[in-house]
Amino acid sequence: MRCLAVLLLAPFIAARVAHADDAPTAEAIRGSIERGLVRVEAAARNYPNHRDCFTCHHQTLPAMAMVAADRAGIATDRDLLAEIVAFSADSFETRFEQLEKGAGIGGSSMTVGYGLWAFWEGSRPRDELSDAMVGFLLKNQESSGRWKSNSGRPPLEGSHIMCSTLAAYGIQQFAPRPYRALANRAEQRARDWLLQVKPADAEDRAAKLWGLWLLDADPEAVDAARSAILAAQRDDGGWSQLDDPESASDAYATGQALALLARTGLSTADPAYRRGISFLIESQCDDGSWFVQTRARPFQTIFDNGDPHGESSFISVSATCWAVTALSEALTAEKASPAGRTGDGAPLEGTTGSPTP
Repeated sequence: MRCLAVLLLAPFIAARVAHADDAPTAEAIRGSIERGLVRVEAAARNYPNHRDCFTCHHQTLPAMAMVAADRAGIATDRDLLAEIVAFSADSFETRFEQLEKGAGIGGSSMTVGYGLWAFWEGSRPRDELSDAMVGFLLKNQESSGRWKSNSGRPPLEGSHIMCSTLAAYGIQQFAPRPYRALANRAEQRARDWLLQVKPADAEDRAAKLWGLWLLDADPEAVDAARSAILAAQRDDGGWSQLDDPESASDAYATGQALALLARTGLSTADPAYRRGISFLIESQCDDGSWFVQTRARPFQTIFDNGDPHGESSFISVSATCWAVTALSEALTAEKASPAGRTGDGAPLEGTTGSPTP
């Protein structure tokens, strides 16, 4: 498989993507998005045939990738997006009583935060269900200002910083008017906590940048968080989930870093972004997916959803979603650029990414 070949050729790829002259063309980016989107949509489409519970990796992140690709001008299955949102809402509806009590939800605030993000991506309007989900989050904020991740399944559900960012984001977007005073205090406390917390890995750094930007932190703090991500870019153009020098760059950390850098103000024409895009295109598998080795504890029963990469399918689906999103941000910016010449083989040119994730 081409994924294995890419790993073996990593040193040669690193040398190649280090040169700005090798920046990918809009045509290459579009083709990579289209191949990846096939895997993303298949994963989301197949999931309800096997499970009836909401997941971040087969609902929220596919919705994110599909919306980003659609904004970039790539044809997406809009009926599927509506189905993803409806499936997610149905899953939370069956837990309405637990939501109102503020307890009894598997994955707790992380799950609810990802759920509200899926609703936002699918333009689902605020209603009693989202009110109950916001209420759950307000009940579960700690005195420090953070929300705690309690699943221990890195990287998607292993970061207190990502959990806090997602919770604050959900409250910000969906809090009803009667909750607004409580929501404002919760957002302020979350911002204060984010300002002082020290990230431990790539997920933490990405989440801190996103959270500070969403919560209108001081621009200097946002710039510092952005600089921390850029400083962690590897020589091959990618990012690694872990800071260990022996830990290789992968599509999950790279796609996430690029997507959130673009969405918080970094130009996709920036050399760091262009090198990251090259890494993603070079590391894509022949079947359109991106492979990432799982780090999560294997306590869930593996089932065949038709996704590639076996026991690493969940993280690889997630990586594919982030990669498609990062590539789509670049293509969207290229389309918006006055000098943009989509699909003509010209080097990518861009401005900033989408204003809201």
